[in-house]
Amino acid sequence: MLEPSSDFPANAVPMTPPAAYLSWWQATESCAQRTGRFTRIRWYVVPGAMTFPTHEGPKVGLWSRVGDEVRIAVAEGYVAHELVVRHEMLHALLDREGHPPLYFQQRCGLTWETWHG
Repeated sequence: MLEPSSDFPANAVPMTPPAAYLSWWQATESCAQRTGRFTRIRWYVVPGAMTFPTHEGPKVGLWSRVGDEVRIAVAEGYVAHELVVRHEMLHALLDREGHPPLYFQQRCGLTWETWHG
């Protein structure tokens, strides 16, 4: 089990995921060849932000899991950005940090360098 993320933005507020997120989830399941429960994710937005600070530097999105709680926070400037949202979805599907090349680059193309959206 992951420890609570001190990087989860303190000013993040809950949001209802836009309708497009469900089709993005299905596309991410397909490329990853994994399935998961979309409804398990609790979505947050960081209002008025293009980035938010973390110990690794500024980010536009962040996935975390504490126990059974799966959370994704997205900077408001990126809530409609398919790459950013699907990148965090892939973390949720894989249930891990890090960016295994097989999934993030080869199968799904969900990095800035490999995105062809």
